[in-house]
Amino acid sequence: MNWGDRYRFAWDQRHLPLAGLMTGLLLTLPGVFPLASPLQAIAFVPLLITLPHIVRWRECLHTGLLLGLGYVTPQFLILQLPPLISLILVLYFVVLLMAMVVISWRATLPQNVFACFAFGALLALVDWTTITALPMWGTAQSLARCWSAYPRAIAFAAVTGMAGILFVLGTAQALAVLVIREKRRRVTGLIALVAVGAAVVAMDFVVLREEPTQHLKVAALGWVFDREHGDPGHESGFARLYAEPLAEAANQGARLIVSPETAFALFDDSEHDPFEQFVPLARAHGVYLAVGYLDIRSGENRVAFLDSDGTVLGRYTKTHLTPFESSPKGDGQPVLVTIDGVSVGVMICHDDNYTDISRRYGRESTGVVVVPTNDWRSVRTAHFQSTIHRAIESRFAIVRAASNGISAIIAPGGAVLDVRDHFREGPGFVIAEVPVYRTETLFSRFGYWLIPVCLICLAVQAVRRIRNG
Repeated sequence: MNWGDRYRFAWDQRHLPLAGLMTGLLLTLPGVFPLASPLQAIAFVPLLITLPHIVRWRECLHTGLLLGLGYVTPQFLILQLPPLISLILVLYFVVLLMAMVVISWRATLPQNVFACFAFGALLALVDWTTITALPMWGTAQSLARCWSAYPRAIAFAAVTGMAGILFVLGTAQALAVLVIREKRRRVTGLIALVAVGAAVVAMDFVVLREEPTQHLKVAALGWVFDREHGDPGHESGFARLYAEPLAEAANQGARLIVSPETAFALFDDSEHDPFEQFVPLARAHGVYLAVGYLDIRSGENRVAFLDSDGTVLGRYTKTHLTPFESSPKGDGQPVLVTIDGVSVGVMICHDDNYTDISRRYGRESTGVVVVPTNDWRSVRTAHFQSTIHRAIESRFAIVRAASNGISAIIAPGGAVLDVRDHFREGPGFVIAEVPVYRTETLFSRFGYWLIPVCLICLAVQAVRRIRNG
């Protein structure tokens, strides 16, 4: 080795960790700009190219540290979470992503086809861990959250859940690197890469080819709490923010109209008629209502369904609380009502960042789920991205009524039929006719079945590496 070769090698070794930073930034940019999600299809390439050249633990840990910081820093600057929560999550993600780099270095270098699948399995496990080990924000913490911008491309999540997205991304990139770097395995690598792509296309086709059984026209009201737009709890605010847009939505044919989370404060007990101001509206317009309210008596965050006669059909209490909430929790059991032959369920805000309740509705072949929500400016986009995944996984429509956030009508499969960002567009409503399906997805039935498969794959690869030295 001449002097020039030694110098280039030393320069490469010193700068290897920068590949981790590049991977972290390519992973996180789609979280800020969702349309850039395809960047994640090349995000792991810098890391995969670099890993075989890492020879010391210090280089490996440095690479993992820069990857973690590159991923979390931009997002948390934008999300503006409370300092303590931000610190906890930053440390959590950095440690988790450093562990991913270490395991990749020691066990899943893309030296053969099976190792490439093991790398994809590792990424799926990492993503599943991010949303379960410290479930502060649920699937809003997922690395794959941004892919809700391309719902047809990830229709296969109805089979695998969000972890499947990371499995496909990781496996495909590892195979691509293998094909480029290992001439002896180029043919088998290409065959495996084509097989992965074909499997994704086949699953997407099967999921998307289903025809709806019927349709239901729905609407969601929303606003921002500020002095300019008033308070829906006061008479003038109630008329402007709720009653008037409700009447307009009903005139446009909406059969179900949803209000935001805790839009009203009501005494919900046998001695009061908490919905007396809503009953005349339901009767006058012949519509069903889903009313988000705070029960002053119990402190519970609830939604009540009223039929077109003003009769209360059911109540649901929020189950998953954010770190800021201290209300009593619900039991997470589905609350279902029937509207024009369509089964309609309910979750509240943070509930849709988890899959336990949404999968229960999926197992019941629920057609529509209403999601009253109360967000704040800096998190509204991230939360909205997470919400869409529930429609993709379990194939039900979502009626999202938001205060301080984004209201939307989301079709089964994740297509956004109507959307309104209330910070930008002010109070108003969204309305659309949603298709209704009556099938149960594999993910609704079996959940994260892919995770034990990935664990086995990773364990087998680890044994193979140990035996091969």
